[in-house]
Amino acid sequence: MTTSARRFRFLASATVLCFALSSCALFQRERVAIRSSSLETLPPTPLTAGGTTPASPGATSGPSVVFQPGTSHLLGGKPNYVSDDGVTADTIRIGTIQPMDGPAAQLGRPLYRATQAYVNDLNARGGINGRRVELYLQTACINCEDENKLAAKALVEEKHVFAIVNTYMNTYAFSSALTYLNSKRVPLIQGWSGVGPDNLTWGAQQTPWNVYYTIRNADGVYVFARWLQAALTHWNADGKLPSGCAQHPYQVGEVYLDSSQDQRRADEFERVWRSFGAGYKVTSKQAVAAEEETVTRMDSYVSAMQDSGACGAFSASNITMVFGMQAAKRQGWIVPWVAKSAWGRAATDNCGSACNGGFTDNNGWGWPQIETPQMQQYHRVMARYYPDSTDDAQTLGGWIGMMAFEYAASRLGADLKREPLMKILTGLNGFVTGIGATINSSRSDHLAMSQTMMLQICGNRFYRVSNWLGANTAPPSNIASPCKWGEP
Repeated sequence: MTTSARRFRFLASATVLCFALSSCALFQRERVAIRSSSLETLPPTPLTAGGTTPASPGATSGPSVVFQPGTSHLLGGKPNYVSDDGVTADTIRIGTIQPMDGPAAQLGRPLYRATQAYVNDLNARGGINGRRVELYLQTACINCEDENKLAAKALVEEKHVFAIVNTYMNTYAFSSALTYLNSKRVPLIQGWSGVGPDNLTWGAQQTPWNVYYTIRNADGVYVFARWLQAALTHWNADGKLPSGCAQHPYQVGEVYLDSSQDQRRADEFERVWRSFGAGYKVTSKQAVAAEEETVTRMDSYVSAMQDSGACGAFSASNITMVFGMQAAKRQGWIVPWVAKSAWGRAATDNCGSACNGGFTDNNGWGWPQIETPQMQQYHRVMARYYPDSTDDAQTLGGWIGMMAFEYAASRLGADLKREPLMKILTGLNGFVTGIGATINSSRSDHLAMSQTMMLQICGNRFYRVSNWLGANTAPPSNIASPCKWGEP
């Protein structure tokens, strides 16, 4: 296998990345034939009417919109007409690009299913202002730049879609497709993972033809730092830190994939960590080559952090947390770990007791047990159309992406055109989904969610151990999981 073939190039969505690690499919280059399909709408399913749900803590003050999926058929207006490419008087064509064959289907299938279930239920209620939504699926190799662009071109030039939604693609393998979509001014609307150059997915800027709703990287770093600080404080008070840490408990190590976004996240974490005070130091920063042989055998990186006197660890990538905690257990270096978006099966099914106590964020999405009308509707719809589906960031994020699309399209009525649609999507403020954090957007910053929740791995499952967190929200004093603060 060549070095280029081993490269771990799809890094933007670390949550889903961990989900498929059981087969190591993420390290393999997979060729998938491009195809498209339009799936039929299934019969309608009744929905119990629900009220509104309050905005999540930290939401922008002022008016809010509490949106219930499937209500856009209630809006009236002038008769529909052929208003833009992919829009007729009766239909709206949208597309999605997913890996649906082979091992990588573990990544594409859940997100596709959530999108299709939403469309099925939406059509059963009358569509969007009376227009039926048609979803076209293009399959493509998840880390093949050329195939992703071909898939995007097929959707735009052969299927004539109005917009593309909920792709499972990332910064590296989707850049040429994104350039193409921007040149054609075809919207790309996602509930979660970011695409495009690193400087766009990190900061407050984004191309006007690409919008997604997830926690900002910059805000996330503050959350991770606060939680590692709290964990170290509790471990130190209980005398659980390694020998020699009592005098300098806030010396930590960092580990991350050798990629631009992880590097930037690690650098930003160090800056925030040092700003907490004189005793806050990063004693070791370990960049792990994004290759299977390296990332799955992290003993040398863990040894370097341990030898530097680090008393805790921040992982800028979910994958380096999973294999890092396994290596740390082998070496007897038991310390608190906090990581970016390790919400997936690799952190539970495969990591085992080595990951007990590790903290990770949910990337701005809600938690399936949240009792809101929208979450209850999500469960009913998924149970009807895909009863074997699992609740994770893929399905929840896909649901939110479709909520944003339905809402914006419904506001335009008969005059459904791309540019006004994007203006609505990039200007959402106080948009309460009931599934994830309140979306607060503006033209200068529509990376949207400045809130997240913290999860903890314990006993091969995830526990939600916080309510909504803003960048500066203090962690709670107690942890509602059997692992508590993760002390051995």
